[in-house]
Amino acid sequence: MSTANDHKPQRIAIPHYGQRIMPRFGLARQFYLVTADRHKHQIDEPVHHQWDPCQEPSVARWLKQMRVSGVICDGIHPRFQTALKAEGLWILGGAWGEIGDVLERWLNGQLTASNDLAGTGQETCCRPSRSHCRDRSCPKPPTRR
Repeated sequence: MSTANDHKPQRIAIPHYGQRIMPRFGLARQFYLVTADRHKHQIDEPVHHQWDPCQEPSVARWLKQMRVSGVICDGIHPRFQTALKAEGLWILGGAWGEIGDVLERWLNGQLTASNDLAGTGQETCCRPSRSHCRDRSCPKPPTRR
């Protein structure tokens, strides 16, 4: 899904710690959700939300329920990429730094193709979580041989 050509406001999720992007998407529980309009060059104030994996085990499904259209993050495991894409969300990875700076770079078109993880051909790896909440972000259960 293209993020550069859309002329309507989009709701974007950004995993964070403090005012910086969380280095690993899979460890994130805190997200800023922000509505941004590239056409009008406008960003609304980020609103903090906390994902509770015991309430909704799939972070991808939770983000979809929060009406998110895409994710800007740093490192993201292929299983989370698969789960987010299965929910119809776009992903821009490899973004780091202060949230405001990253949003400004996205708004200016500086986070596009080189950060787009679509079509990377990475293999997915689905391993059961040892958490009591069970991480069910992977769309398919692992197969045993």
